[in-house]
Amino acid sequence: MKLKNLKLLNFRNYEDINLELNEGINIFIGDNGVGKTNILEAIYVLSLSKSNRYGNDFDLIKMDKSNARIIGEVSYSDYTKWYQVDISKFDKKVYINKSQVKKISDYISNFCVTAFLPNDIEIIKGSPSIRRSILNIQISELYNNYLKYMNEYNSVLKMRNEYLKRLNISALADTKYLDVLNQKLLAISLKIYYFRFFYVLEVNKLLEGVYKKLSGISGLKLEYIHNLGIDEYSEEKIREILLNKWQKNFNKELMQGMTLFGLHRDDLVFSIAGKDAKIYASQGQQRLIVIAYKIVELMIFKKIKGEYPVLLLDDVFSEIDIKKRNRIIKFLNMDLQVIITTTDIEDIDEVLVKNARIFKIKNGEIKVKGGGKNGRRKS
Repeated sequence: MKLKNLKLLNFRNYEDINLELNEGINIFIGDNGVGKTNILEAIYVLSLSKSNRYGNDFDLIKMDKSNARIIGEVSYSDYTKWYQVDISKFDKKVYINKSQVKKISDYISNFCVTAFLPNDIEIIKGSPSIRRSILNIQISELYNNYLKYMNEYNSVLKMRNEYLKRLNISALADTKYLDVLNQKLLAISLKIYYFRFFYVLEVNKLLEGVYKKLSGISGLKLEYIHNLGIDEYSEEKIREILLNKWQKNFNKELMQGMTLFGLHRDDLVFSIAGKDAKIYASQGQQRLIVIAYKIVELMIFKKIKGEYPVLLLDDVFSEIDIKKRNRIIKFLNMDLQVIITTTDIEDIDEVLVKNARIFKIKNGEIKVKGGGKNGRRKS
């Protein structure tokens, strides 16, 4: 899939822009603070209906404006679709081919992106909730019913937690209803665990090889930490383990008023030769691990969906040495559409620059400086 055209109305610092993108490499150049990252954010929102940054939807609207709009024309192997996200002070609406899509879960997984952003190092260094969120996004882009399951899980989990608190303060509450909630939570958990086990397995088929090509180091693995005590998915075992944990720890959960066991407590750990990369890997190694993980994500998308997602790279190359940079570029020679931001064109390999469409951002305006071999130049 390729993003052919991007229109922004009142999005962040852009009032009205219309960009025709190259099928291959697109490079946005400008000083810090001019709005390069806002372009990537707009594409991310177009894909997932929400920003990759902290804040609320209202923050996306240009100052002194009441609404914002993102429109993208996306081409696939044999058809084209238009996607649209409208954001106002009161709500958010999404459209495919001008028809409103009522459920976000039906919108996501149509136009997909993979992003490498400066704060993505938090995949390794940050909290488990960050890693769970990234895992959920990646699987949701592949399978939109996964998002439906997650929404349902969170809803039942909230109900269970609230009922545990009620049980703790009221002698009249009936534990039979808790059993009903347990069965509901278990049924949804089995579906979500299936996707998570499958995805991590697919990642590990490729991760070590990609990382070795980038770094020369072997032994990288993604470990799925789920406290189930099993190495592979088994519906029967998961059912038995979860029900047993909830039963044995009933009093503990009752006192704390929350569900202490379940997939909402899962984590992911990157390890090299069995050692936690969060502790033992250098900053440079951690950055390469995340890049390897993102490349693997691209490869899994291609395997499952038959097309690559659009790759977003926010100032990736400035902190990577020439040797490793060239290894990364070899992967970018796949049939990818790549959108890169940088403050200095010298940070990017001349082979990429030669074939790229280059956009110069200054004073809130975007000017095309190069056409690229796969697209028409727009003046």
